[in-house]
Amino acid sequence: KDVPAEALLRVVDEISRAAGAEGMVGGQVLDIKAENRSISMEELRRVHMGKTGALFHAALRSGAILAGATEQQLAALTAYADHFGLAFQITDDILDVIGSAEEIGKPVGSDAKNHKSTYVSLTSLSEARDLARRTVDEALDALSIFGAEAEFLRELVSYLVNRKQ
Repeated sequence: KDVPAEALLRVVDEISRAAGAEGMVGGQVLDIKAENRSISMEELRRVHMGKTGALFHAALRSGAILAGATEQQLAALTAYADHFGLAFQITDDILDVIGSAEEIGKPVGSDAKNHKSTYVSLTSLSEARDLARRTVDEALDALSIFGAEAEFLRELVSYLVNRKQ
């Protein structure tokens, strides 16, 4: 109730963009168009930044706006969110190859079965793991302006490279 109207409007804008053509809907359209054809790494990145990445982007930016973050803090959290979303998706692609259906909650190999390009199919399992680690490191670097108050975010993104589901 004590949140300034300007902050609330910014949050509505963030969530609207994340849900719409610039975010999840746009990413889903790109994903459908990418089925049954080989796409570039940049196209794959756009698909995932639109889908999964938009959710993390909106959640972190909205929370930061409501908390009264400075523009510098907001920029750092935006970079973190973008890297987090990408690391999450790379890890999801890896688990689709090496995970178990019980662990990941969906049939293993569903991306290959559905003829979807993934970070693993466009590179290799080893290269996808390296990319996930580098992306996590970039997310951690984005938090360098914060102290202990960002420790939860550091732990959360670090968990991605070791997650099983």
